[in-house]
Amino acid sequence: MEIVAGLTDALTRPRSAHAPSIWAPLQEQNWHTRFEGQDYTATSPDGTAWMQYRQGADGSALWWTGAQDKQGNGWTAYFTPDTPMYLVQAFSAELAGPDPVMRPRGHVPHSAQIRTWSVSVKPSQLGAWQQARITAARAATWARNSARSTRPRTTARPYTPTGGARTRR
Repeated sequence: MEIVAGLTDALTRPRSAHAPSIWAPLQEQNWHTRFEGQDYTATSPDGTAWMQYRQGADGSALWWTGAQDKQGNGWTAYFTPDTPMYLVQAFSAELAGPDPVMRPRGHVPHSAQIRTWSVSVKPSQLGAWQQARITAARAATWARNSARSTRPRTTARPYTPTGGARTRR
C-alpha cells in the first residue's frame, strides 16, 4: 500500500532534469547488487525483496520486482518499456524505504522475518495523516500548475497592424 502511495505521489512532483537512478535508493539501503548474465539484480539485505533489470531480445527494457517470505506469501510487479523511468525510480525508493508501515492488528501474515509491535493510534490520527497526504499532493499539483501558467512567453505573438481596417474571413 505504501509503495503504491509513493508511486502515485511521484505523479504530483515535478520531474528532475536529470535521468533518474533506479539503483541509488536500493544501494542507499544496503541492497546487494549483482550481474546475472545480462540481467542486473538488487536484493534486499534480508533477501525477501528484489528488483531486476532485463533487456529483451529487441533491446527493450523490462523491470521485474517483488517480494516473498519463507511461507511463499508474496507479490510481483513488472514495468514495461512504456513506463516512465521516474516512476520506476519512485517505486524503487518506496520499496527500499526503511520506515515501518502501519497495519491493523491481525492483518500481518505470521513470519519470522516480519517484526511487529503495537502502537496506539486513534482514528483521528489516521484521518489527520491521510488528510496531510492529500493536502500535500494538492499543494504540489497547484504549485506545479501555477508555475506553468505564470511563465513568461518565449515565443513572439503574431504581428497585428494597429490603426488599419480589419477584415473578416
